[in-house]
Amino acid sequence: MHEASEFAVIGVDFGGTKTEIALADARGAVLERERLDTRTDLGPDHILARTAESVRRLEQAAREGLGLPVTGWAAVCPGVIRADGIALTPNLPGWETLALSARLAAEFGVAEVRVANDVRAAALAEVRFGALRGIDTGIYVSLGTGIAAALIVGGQVVPGAHRAAGEIGYMNPGFARVGAVAAGRAPLEEYVAGRGLAQRASAALGIEITGEQLFRRTDPEARKLVRHMLETLATALGNLAALVDPARIVIGGGMMAAADVILPPLTDLVASATAFPPEVRAAHFLADASLHGALTLALAAETSTPPIPSTTGGLR
Repeated sequence: MHEASEFAVIGVDFGGTKTEIALADARGAVLERERLDTRTDLGPDHILARTAESVRRLEQAAREGLGLPVTGWAAVCPGVIRADGIALTPNLPGWETLALSARLAAEFGVAEVRVANDVRAAALAEVRFGALRGIDTGIYVSLGTGIAAALIVGGQVVPGAHRAAGEIGYMNPGFARVGAVAAGRAPLEEYVAGRGLAQRASAALGIEITGEQLFRRTDPEARKLVRHMLETLATALGNLAALVDPARIVIGGGMMAAADVILPPLTDLVASATAFPPEVRAAHFLADASLHGALTLALAAETSTPPIPSTTGGLR
């Protein structure tokens, strides 16, 4: 293990629109970063090659400009990451059969690149540096265009039997038919996440509106839509809380730009939905959460913090 000031790490956050690559020190502080257009229309080879070029530039900057060797590399993306492909990642077409960890190790010219689901990696960052630090049992929720979560038990992020723990967008809020998931739907996501909320609000109000704009409206119909969304989300979180009894539920993601509107009523609603109410708190990393997750994952190789357990030593 290196001394805290003697090394740096690189993290990569692959998204459907953009890819972020960052260099960080041993405390997770970002030193330099680059942003690329993912260009999913060109397939995964294009962005993987460009990412490798960025990684080499950042490695050179660390070595020559800062005198720091890069000792850890990690990458995150949406979906369920397995050794031979990625499931449930429609925003990254062509990645279904991509062996991400092995491919990135070859592209970067290193022995290992740890990989993880972006939301579970963001939860790891909250455990190590943020709002879940010191929490034995907790839940991290990313509320944005979609919704996903991560379960923390014993201070570690739980991957699940299929590496799919936390895919709560597929939960049934109670008013979708039983076979909705088999039919290709994500019932909870449709009702509480940004894309579905914006679609319903636009139809109800007769104007094109985003989820963030909806939260800032004060007319009765808008308030009704927001209240229904919060009640649906609180019911789901209350059910999760009844099962695992978390000390804290941490909410992150893009919709937390309206935290002042979301958190107070959500806290009250969750408290009313469970016998032992958890604390509900905003995430520490409200911006670039997945990127900080990738960096935390890279740091896990150099620190005593265990990563999300996996059968291959990385985060899945």
